[in-house]
Amino acid sequence: MKRFRKTIAAVCAAVLLGTAGTMQMTASALSETEQYYLGDISGNGLVDVPDIIMLQQYLLGLPVNLQADRVDLGDIDRNDVIDIFDLGYLKKMVLGTYTPEQPDPPPDTSLYAPTTDQFEKSMPCTGTAKLLSVFVEFQDRKFSDQKLPLDTLREELYGTGQAGEPYDSITGWYDRASYGNLRIEGDCLYVTCSGNMSDYMYWDEQGTPLYEKTAVEVLTAIDEQVDFSQYDGNGDGLIDCMSFAVPLDDASYDEKQYWWGCTAIWYENPYFTIDGMRPYNYIIMDQSPYAETIWTYKQTAIHEMGHCLGLPDYYVYGDGDHYTSSEGLIGDAGFERMDDSVGDFSSFSKLMLGWLSHDQVQWYEGSGAQTFELSDLSTQGSCLILPVSAEPGDLHAEYFMIEYLTPIANNVDMKAYAWWNEPYGVRILHVDAELFTDQWNRTAFKYDNFGENYLGSDRFRVIRLVNEQEHGPFYRTGNICTFGTANFAGYDANGYQTVNTGYTVTIGEMRDGRCTVTVEKQ
Repeated sequence: MKRFRKTIAAVCAAVLLGTAGTMQMTASALSETEQYYLGDISGNGLVDVPDIIMLQQYLLGLPVNLQADRVDLGDIDRNDVIDIFDLGYLKKMVLGTYTPEQPDPPPDTSLYAPTTDQFEKSMPCTGTAKLLSVFVEFQDRKFSDQKLPLDTLREELYGTGQAGEPYDSITGWYDRASYGNLRIEGDCLYVTCSGNMSDYMYWDEQGTPLYEKTAVEVLTAIDEQVDFSQYDGNGDGLIDCMSFAVPLDDASYDEKQYWWGCTAIWYENPYFTIDGMRPYNYIIMDQSPYAETIWTYKQTAIHEMGHCLGLPDYYVYGDGDHYTSSEGLIGDAGFERMDDSVGDFSSFSKLMLGWLSHDQVQWYEGSGAQTFELSDLSTQGSCLILPVSAEPGDLHAEYFMIEYLTPIANNVDMKAYAWWNEPYGVRILHVDAELFTDQWNRTAFKYDNFGENYLGSDRFRVIRLVNEQEHGPFYRTGNICTFGTANFAGYDANGYQTVNTGYTVTIGEMRDGRCTVTVEKQ
């Protein structure tokens, strides 16, 4: 993943209760108020202190950034009046002393099957995954005295944390990204290895770092205090995911290059098991467990966990040198977790992970002008697909994908990196999600940047941004996209974008978390 040098200042809200808990709600942010969960007026999937603050401001007539379709969620007692009694009930909900009768849940709609379940990976895309985060010290290299206590680390990574969205916690981030379809739980441990850091630095003949000597020693050392079978959320016999962070405060250049943040696959010790479980995906973390750096730890971990779920990097690799890379989705509209580790997953990522239902994915079929409405993917699954080589319903072919987003929820951090414009609006992605099975019977995206069919960034790619340019703005009301726009063409037989697909896209009104898009095909 790429690194950003700009620091995001944390903003702390005043806590109105001396000790406040948090009631976890799994919600799908549907369009009708009665399908939300009562009390979650902020729309963050939780009933917590921010909801109390917003309801108090609303009752006092103060300015509050509250979506109109969420106001009714403050009527806790469901008497069609929002008053001081509802505020009292809400405070009791946050303290865990009152649970209201919730409206009937929305009807269950079928999700698309996760494409990445066909890939080699160990972490489930839906349900519950439990992670183990290990902070590894050596005889000659320790984290500083500023390292966070384990209880604080657990709360920061797998609880509610102290920061606001999007880096409140890994659990919170993935709950919002998956619309409640993936629940992340986890534990944290500090471990000290028996040798010095240099004793654990090995490379293979190609110069690839080998981390398993460290991992085997660490896992063996904690075996008596850890039941590793609890880290298999989908029952496949593989540990869902582990991460190993090392202290690099005073490290040399070579040490920092060796312990570079990455996701690895267990292969050096194929017969190693612990509590009957086999390791598979694991993450090397080059971020420290300090209060001032914990948000960058979460930022890195969230990206690397995307690989454990089966997603590839979307940034492009230099021709002939896979270790030279640059931004893949260029510009303000190009922020995506698997590209530059900023913003939410795109609709494409969410669809490949099985987090979108069939009624959240619209398809253009036939010809002539058709108008579609999209919801903000920051809070609700919604996208439009324009088939190119694909038949309607075929996710594993070539198509354009249209989505609408604003800088809220997991997309809040886009505002810190957008150089020219407020990062909101419509973006169009050119996708080629064809699958490929190699001679070892491993399935992946055919045009994965590490795959044998990758011919360079100017030819077939899994995903690229339409209207790609230096500052890559979003499409806004009145903008038109047609043939001749960068990347808005189909691939020819040689993998170049030369084919006029006949599509014209016109962006309509944007209001209240929704927008309209009109598509015409000649």
